[in-house]
Amino acid sequence: MSDHLPPSYFAAIMRGVADSMPEGADEAAPISVDEAVRLANRAHTLPGRPCGRDICWLIGKWHGASWPDSVVEAVVWYAIHHPDPETELWRQDDGSGRAHYRDPYMAGINSVRGSAARCLARLLFDKPERFPLLKTTIGQLVCDPSVAVRSCVSELLLAAFNVSPADAINWFKVLVQTDDALLGTPNVERFIHFAGYRDYRAVSEILQRMLIPSNGAATEAAARQVCLLALDVAEAETDAQNVRTGNEVMRKAAANVYAVNAAHPAVGEKCRTLLKPFFVDSSEAVRAETARVFRDYASLATDQQALLLSGFIQSESGPEATERVVRAIEESPVQLPTLVCDLLAKAVAVFRDEAGDMSKRGAAVAHEISKIVVRLYAQSNNDADIQSRCLDLIDEMEKHGFLGLAEELNRLDR
Repeated sequence: MSDHLPPSYFAAIMRGVADSMPEGADEAAPISVDEAVRLANRAHTLPGRPCGRDICWLIGKWHGASWPDSVVEAVVWYAIHHPDPETELWRQDDGSGRAHYRDPYMAGINSVRGSAARCLARLLFDKPERFPLLKTTIGQLVCDPSVAVRSCVSELLLAAFNVSPADAINWFKVLVQTDDALLGTPNVERFIHFAGYRDYRAVSEILQRMLIPSNGAATEAAARQVCLLALDVAEAETDAQNVRTGNEVMRKAAANVYAVNAAHPAVGEKCRTLLKPFFVDSSEAVRAETARVFRDYASLATDQQALLLSGFIQSESGPEATERVVRAIEESPVQLPTLVCDLLAKAVAVFRDEAGDMSKRGAAVAHEISKIVVRLYAQSNNDADIQSRCLDLIDEMEKHGFLGLAEELNRLDR
């Protein structure tokens, strides 16, 4: 193909090949690696080198391929020398009152240097022995003048961490030292997660920067990682204590970590203990996050279920948290009839004003409540007290027109 053809021709060919790459290892690729190398090299020689993103897309999609050093070096050229991006588009208005991209990372992956940095990460993940070839390049990329590009370089540092953790941590410190906007990008949290297990003190100063309340997404990410790391890393415990008593964003992140891991065989007991105060947190958002613990309710022992359920019943949780608990109970066998009755009474009180209105969220939950109360009544043949409480709840639900109740009662009669 002639150099005089529009670059879009070359770009379309490479995108077409990349998007035709098979998902499974047993499927044949549309072209051979040698042909892909020739295609990439041809596009790389075009005047002005306009196909950088397309070359990187093709290489990045071809996982595990034995790319020669010439192809790796071409990607290095785009990562270091290409002028795009020239500005921080994510900080600029697109004319409609919004930024061109919602954050640095989105701007980075849509730039040439950012795309090339991510492609180098893929190449290093696939073949760690490329590290010596890329070491100098990584040292240059962590100093890229663009925040958007550096947000993509953090992915390359994850690949480098697999080979040389000490080098990767040192580069990471350089990467994030100049702009707090980087701290809220996705791969920064991932890097801190792995680095924190290896050397918590090495990243603790960065975590403290992230925990400054004005840092938004970075604060949430840091709070989450501090609490997660503290489950295994003693050096993180003081920071975790501060997170648990911090602002709403921090406490919500802490509640999420403990709720998600409450059924974990190694740290579940610790998580359930640390989670308990969040049931009565002053913030409804935190209490709702705490209720995520009921996602794994059925996998817990009966005594563990009882502690969690009683903790929730004693709280002042609103509709979101109550809905999560109701749905969890509906999907699991009822083993704690007295506590389930208490939960149902709470749920009826929370949703009774919406339970008969199809346009309201409470109507959907009303169906779940109806299933639970009728099922509990049917299962309690030998417990007159539980059946009496169920009948009282049914009377209250009928008074407020709970949707689904009539169907469940008819099913019971049959």
